[in-house]
Amino acid sequence: MTTIQTHCTENLRGNYNRKAIQQLIKDKISEGANRRPFYIANLDDIVNKHKRWVELMPRVKPFYAVKCNNTEPVVKTIAALGAGFDCCNISDIEQILKLGVETDRIIYGHPVKDPDDIKSASEFGINLMVFDNEHELVKIKSINPTTNLVLRILPFERGSGDVLDKKYGCLADQCEDLLMKAKKMDLNVVGVSFQIGRSGFDVDSHLDTIIFCRRVFDLAKTIGFNFNFLDIGGGFPGYSTEGNPTFAEGAKKINETLDEYFPAEENAKVIAEPGTYYVQSAFTYVLRVIGKRVSDHVYDYYLNDGVHGAFSKTITYDKKVPDFRLLEDKPLVPFRKSNVWGSTLNPDDRLGQNIQMPELDIGDWLYVPNMGAYTTVLATSFCGTPSSNIIWMASDSTTS
Repeated sequence: MTTIQTHCTENLRGNYNRKAIQQLIKDKISEGANRRPFYIANLDDIVNKHKRWVELMPRVKPFYAVKCNNTEPVVKTIAALGAGFDCCNISDIEQILKLGVETDRIIYGHPVKDPDDIKSASEFGINLMVFDNEHELVKIKSINPTTNLVLRILPFERGSGDVLDKKYGCLADQCEDLLMKAKKMDLNVVGVSFQIGRSGFDVDSHLDTIIFCRRVFDLAKTIGFNFNFLDIGGGFPGYSTEGNPTFAEGAKKINETLDEYFPAEENAKVIAEPGTYYVQSAFTYVLRVIGKRVSDHVYDYYLNDGVHGAFSKTITYDKKVPDFRLLEDKPLVPFRKSNVWGSTLNPDDRLGQNIQMPELDIGDWLYVPNMGAYTTVLATSFCGTPSSNIIWMASDSTTS
């Protein structure tokens, strides 16, 4: 049975000062102007993440996955740091170009694109696009036959050869046929990409798939291509968790594998598509108890957000109970068997079932750390739920 924490223990949850965040939360609540949920966001955390990436994986240029969190201050900060961008549609591309980002810092990373978006991207000068099937090649050939293309392959899981994602990616035994077709169509394929897309940090799958990419590079050479581009995708953790490799540990192994199979003298450009890594620990979410019911010794609590708001990914994809923290400790309050519900009329809007929590009161505030990834972008207006405000921390109050 899951137990809610009554205070924020010190652990590896991003480079922010928890006391400063707690105090800022209290200050905002004391203003009393808005009792809706809100985020506390720390751009310094993103800056520090970028510096750590450059330090630990200098060969791998980060192309931030815009789909993860496209709030303007986040994207502006990452652009100013010199990172590239992984865009999945024309809206992403337009947002990035408006910031003055050069087109060579953008990859159109969606394997199956709207023809109109291909046309618009080409007119903007985007010259790097991903594909994983023959029909996509035909589509690109008819719209922009001179663009540089990247073959997306399915990644592999160590020991079984099982693919991790069946929606996008070319199977291993299809690579040769697809590259042959691209050659016959006189299209310019320049490299390979893959996307792990799992919760946690699946370092072994990264390593095995990088090794397989070497085989694809060598295969392409026999067909007449000169590959010089490798995209190792995302799947990098936003904070360290027990039982999973740290970013530093994974980066060391990835560096070693790249050096062995893609030595620097080959001059292959290596990128990655981190999203969660950059933003997850930079955002803390704050919400409160708006209702309470007790029946048969089970305590039901109703919060002012749920699965249709900030917790969509946590509940539907990660299938985890949010990491609720009490803003004010209740050390003498007994723990109760509890259910936690969101605010909508959807009976499946449930955030926790049969978890142990200290008894709460209507009006109590909770906060949840590590809420920067796939939260703001997935929130809906179902049942009239308004969007949550974001409060940006002063840069000198959070660096630890």
